[in-house]
Amino acid sequence: MKLKNILIGLIIFMLLLFVGLIGVLAVFFLSDVEISPVVEKSPAVFKVLEFGTAGTNGYAVYNYRGTGNITAISYSSPPKTSIVIINDSQAIDATRLPQLVEDLRDLQKYGYNFTVTEQTTIGNEIYIVPTGAIPSYVLFNLLSNSSNGTIIYIGDCDLVLSRGIKQQDWYASLTPQQRQRVVQFNGTLNEFNQSLKEMILYQAWDQKTNKTQALGPDGTSTIAIPAKNSSYIRLIYELDNQLYGFADSSQLFYDEQLLEMVPVSQYPWQISTLRFELNKTNGTAVLNVKKDGKIVDSEFLRRVTDQNVFVKKLKFDDPGEYIVTAEDNDEVIASGLLHIRNVKIDLQERYGLTYVFSVTSDGEPVKNEEAYVSLGESKDSKKYYVGDGQIAVNAKLPQGTNTFNFQMLGTTLQYTYENTQEGFFDIYIRYGLPGLALVAIIFVVARMSRKPMYALRFGESASEIREEIRVPMERTVESFSKIREDMNLGKSPITPQEFAISLKRYLTNGADVTEGNVEEILKKLAKKGIVESHRDYYQLKGEGDIKRNTLKRIIREKLIESGTFFKYDGEKFIAGDIEIGFYGQKFQKKAIIILDDKSELKQIMKSLSNDELSRIEILQANDSIQFVPIDKLQDIL
Repeated sequence: MKLKNILIGLIIFMLLLFVGLIGVLAVFFLSDVEISPVVEKSPAVFKVLEFGTAGTNGYAVYNYRGTGNITAISYSSPPKTSIVIINDSQAIDATRLPQLVEDLRDLQKYGYNFTVTEQTTIGNEIYIVPTGAIPSYVLFNLLSNSSNGTIIYIGDCDLVLSRGIKQQDWYASLTPQQRQRVVQFNGTLNEFNQSLKEMILYQAWDQKTNKTQALGPDGTSTIAIPAKNSSYIRLIYELDNQLYGFADSSQLFYDEQLLEMVPVSQYPWQISTLRFELNKTNGTAVLNVKKDGKIVDSEFLRRVTDQNVFVKKLKFDDPGEYIVTAEDNDEVIASGLLHIRNVKIDLQERYGLTYVFSVTSDGEPVKNEEAYVSLGESKDSKKYYVGDGQIAVNAKLPQGTNTFNFQMLGTTLQYTYENTQEGFFDIYIRYGLPGLALVAIIFVVARMSRKPMYALRFGESASEIREEIRVPMERTVESFSKIREDMNLGKSPITPQEFAISLKRYLTNGADVTEGNVEEILKKLAKKGIVESHRDYYQLKGEGDIKRNTLKRIIREKLIESGTFFKYDGEKFIAGDIEIGFYGQKFQKKAIIILDDKSELKQIMKSLSNDELSRIEILQANDSIQFVPIDKLQDIL
């Protein structure tokens, strides 16, 4: 028997013995632990509590349970709730009508009434007329103004269905008001390749303003949109991929007097000033501030017999919409809206000693801001830049709870991070020699074991038998693409570690995938010509020069790690007074030309003529150009 096999057998025996001991201890210590039953998730709920106006804004207060999003839309006329599809036997080239019906039937889940009819009457609903030429009864309805229905017409503007097809420039004869009722698409239904679903759901032909916001797990909230020239609001909600619907306001009316705050949108640590005049009141005027339907601040102003000016400072900590009203005998005589922004700092990812945070205001990335960052109680801080909602901070953290202090946007924001990562010596101190022995055993076995052939092996703990699954090639490629979407990498190459995260997220239900499996899969994809690699980065074949794309990804990471603010312009990175790019590009500022390695510089110099070489040497002497191998870029940042 070979010595290698004997060693493997002894190691496996020791490992099983050690795992068995752990299992016995686990039973001993956990035998009295109570296991709580899994709580079933409550069904999603949505209810509108109030529609109203504040200044020139329309708003809605609503209560909900679940996660998803809500969209508020303002209209000049009442939004419609019924859809009628015309099935005309004389329609031109309309054999795809069943597909159209099936596509639009999905709107029923939002609460739309849905009908397919051969009747020749037009009412006040939304009518889909996919006939290629407009039916005479539809045209008569438009010309006579006999209803207020919206006509979504697929067909030509100069054809009419009336005992055959007639040539008539009917659309030109409509008045501007009549044309507002028609949404027209040229051609026939069989040629039509768009989906009408979203346009109808949002009734885009009458939409004035709109706003979408995310919904958390549960609570009461307010959504507000500018709606000065609008009289109606519709809310469209989608929760937990199971609850869909809409809610419509009655006609909205606006107060004659506007209460204006300066600023009208502020951070929680800022103060707005409200200044307004009252001429005369019947009783004692009251200034009320409501959030999510509840009064959070109220102040008696006094009885006004002549012109009086009132000044009030407003400051609120809780993000959201605040409805401010001046009332006289419970009648609103003036109103306005104050918005408090929601600023969030979240840890996106960690690269060694580099922590990349996202910084958002009302869900949008904060851009072009300076931040001074310190740790814990330390007064030492370092300046970083927030570029496109991201800030990368270098920090060596001790084990346990750590607090990042971000001094920015006029205040200090904090993020608490629990550092649980352990190094080699931490394992030794905590677990002693058995801990190190286990790590060593696992390492040796992993190195000696033969790699599987295109299979994913994963498990939840050392005491489980590993589960093996086989996946089709297209699912693997799909995972490759999805991780780039998740990390906002565009078409940038990815690392094997990132690919492993994608496999874990999309194929193994959260279980870890071994390093050997990932390498084997990437090798097979490369052998089949699906992916290509450079410097242990991978991209799909046909996505451009793998070498240059890899270098661009590394440049970006090094800029983030160094805390350098930069903009990406075409193929170049602009950071202050320098431009980072590649040989052959044109530069306006000091040029940092990135090389894959030093040998590339020799190849470039050999390819130059004497005149070109002299010009490069002059630029180098003037410090206008610098050739830098990618591994040395960190030294000059």
